[in-house]
Amino acid sequence: MNKDPRAGDSRFASCEMRSRSKGRSRRGVAAVELAVCLPVIMLLVLASVEACTMLFVQQSLETTAYETARIAASPRSAQSDALDRGSQVIQDRDLQGATITIAPSSPDRGDDVTATVTAPFDSNRMFPSFFFGNQQLTANVTMQKE
Repeated sequence: MNKDPRAGDSRFASCEMRSRSKGRSRRGVAAVELAVCLPVIMLLVLASVEACTMLFVQQSLETTAYETARIAASPRSAQSDALDRGSQVIQDRDLQGATITIAPSSPDRGDDVTATVTAPFDSNRMFPSFFFGNQQLTANVTMQKE
């Protein structure tokens, strides 16, 4: 006969009851901790996603400005060719509301050619405006006409 030595001993019964009730109260503490920490964690995750989206849009504008200026500075290209290339990059990167300007409009050999690309961040964000507001992102690239 295997008899539990604790059976019938009131000292062990009270310990057992305390450990059961402690487990229940611990679950309540965990629920409160989750309720307090989860909004903070979600805020950090959403802010990180928003910051990464802003970096992607800014890098896309830099790439578009570079490609536009590269074509505009090449010897036998027209401004329309550079604008077409910039528009293609904008379309590939799925940028909304972006505009491209090239100055001067008809550069001579040795002149500086500047391509400027701007886009509103509000049109390109993933979530409603929480963190960075409505900013106008801009990228400039200057090259010398060959």
